[in-house]
Amino acid sequence: PGSRFEVTPLKVGQTLYLCSSLNDIVALDAETGKQLWRYQAHVDPMKVTTPTCRGVAYYKAPNATGICAARILTNTLDARLIAVDAATGQPCPDFGVNGEVSLLVGMGDVRPGYYYVSSAPTVVQGKVVMGGWVADNQSTGEPSGVIRAYDAVTGKLAWAWDMGAPDRTGEPAPGEQYTRGTPNSWGPMSSDEALGLVYVPLGNPTPDYFGAWRRPFDDKYGSSVVA
Repeated sequence: PGSRFEVTPLKVGQTLYLCSSLNDIVALDAETGKQLWRYQAHVDPMKVTTPTCRGVAYYKAPNATGICAARILTNTLDARLIAVDAATGQPCPDFGVNGEVSLLVGMGDVRPGYYYVSSAPTVVQGKVVMGGWVADNQSTGEPSGVIRAYDAVTGKLAWAWDMGAPDRTGEPAPGEQYTRGTPNSWGPMSSDEALGLVYVPLGNPTPDYFGAWRRPFDDKYGSSVVA
């Protein structure tokens, strides 16, 4: 597949952090451009339809010291959330399993290339918030557009907003899954640290050019901004 370089670099101190189209994380000296480190995400390009990474996030835990006191977080084209040490690029041992969390938990059947996250995660009040890119106009019943937040230190699920099951704020029970085919948020979000709010831009349910099968919550939330 064709590769796209769409990243907006993130500058923290004297370091620029960015990602490649296949989710490698790169740290550059902001003055010289010299590469300081590179984390290889090992995304399989044959299972990706549109290689794109639009950015990474930075989080520094209050009063933390040692490895990953400051960390870089990125979400990948094969639906993983990754945390690495901001100074060295080493995976954070306290985050998920060896620095990774699967974003496919609770999603049910997901064909390769039908669900991933291409925009940078949004960090607010110690939570990493993200939606997901869902393939447009391919079929009905595609993966959910659920919005989820993970603890920025441990990687544990903090909450989930599934507009088809708004009273369930955690993972689906065994044998269940997040509501399929809901409006999804693939673009960048905004947040307000003081208010503790995240502003989520939503697209349409799938298939997004045909509205005859839309459910009440699809019509309510499709093409909207939700706080």
